[in-house]
Amino acid sequence: MGSQSSGPLRSVMALAVAGSVYRSARTVARTRAVVPLAPAASDTPLPPPVTIVVPARDEAGVLHECLKGLRAQTHPGTLRIVLVDDGSTDGTGDIGRAHAAVDPRVRVVRVEGPPPGWAGKVHAMHVGIERAGAADAGEWLLFVDADTVLEPELLGRLIATAESVDADLVSTPGGPPAGHSASWPLLMPAGLQMIGENASPDGRGRKAFAIGHCLALRRSYYEKIGGWRALASMRNEDVAIATAVRDHGGTTRLVDGVDHVTTSGMDPFVQGWASFRKSFVAGAGGSAPVLLAGGLGQIALSLAPPVATLAGLRGRHPALAAVGLAGWAAQGVAHARTAKLMRADSRVAPLAPLTGALFGGVLLDGAARVVRGTVRWKGRRTTS
Repeated sequence: MGSQSSGPLRSVMALAVAGSVYRSARTVARTRAVVPLAPAASDTPLPPPVTIVVPARDEAGVLHECLKGLRAQTHPGTLRIVLVDDGSTDGTGDIGRAHAAVDPRVRVVRVEGPPPGWAGKVHAMHVGIERAGAADAGEWLLFVDADTVLEPELLGRLIATAESVDADLVSTPGGPPAGHSASWPLLMPAGLQMIGENASPDGRGRKAFAIGHCLALRRSYYEKIGGWRALASMRNEDVAIATAVRDHGGTTRLVDGVDHVTTSGMDPFVQGWASFRKSFVAGAGGSAPVLLAGGLGQIALSLAPPVATLAGLRGRHPALAAVGLAGWAAQGVAHARTAKLMRADSRVAPLAPLTGALFGGVLLDGAARVVRGTVRWKGRRTTS
């Protein structure tokens, strides 16, 4: 009787492992769709002008390095840099004004939070474009997080990459800073896998994948989609604007510029956890049931391979053990590929089932906070 009842259970475990293998294979395939960073164009007769917008709320600890990197860009086109101080209570505005005092390309704009119906970051970026001035012919827009630092050649190479693949929007994630936290090897691979299941790096999926650390798009497409005003309430604004560009006939690409972009927004570990939690709460539309189901599903699919392996070994079912080991190996490969993309330590790849289950905890934490009404970011509630 026990043997008969264990048969369906083994089938369920095998199916769960098959789902895990499918996810892993899909993740590996999607990492291959990321476009390498091209060299900067050296023969462009009229390099495009670029308006750079940096939304910043209480970023005094990191803003100087961000602005210093932007001012050092070697792109030969005209640059305008607009820092939007979004109701900061630290020295964010003072740091911006110090840069503006020595560089006429830098302008500081102060806003006191978003009006009703707007997400804070989206409103800040909207104001930045509005205050930058009239559009120039062939202009590109670049949105950079205040905790992100660009190496001098990044902007020129990013635009050259966009031109080489005929893209209208490109973005690149930032890589880890020196002395980074465990959020990079433990959270980043599973986080990218889950985002990539709903958004594609080449824009061909249900949504277009983009990362807001460093996002560039043609101003013509920004205006074509209605600008940030059309996405006023969106809190996963990077994927939202990429998807809008794609849906209006544009081409979007995720670019590997990680060696030339650094972000401190994932450190320390608790900050990385909170950052991913914010993104997935936004992606779930603030729905606790969706977050709960996603978190439990993530944990189940992550742990299915080792559970099947152990069950097969203990029950002397070699086929089940083999299936479990194959699923475990597939998870390790997917973890290693995403870790490599983000320049994170891939040595924990054999622990991919555990790191995947850990990430399920991010979603469960998000669900609990939605229920309690304590979802906040930068001191503001992020769900209505």
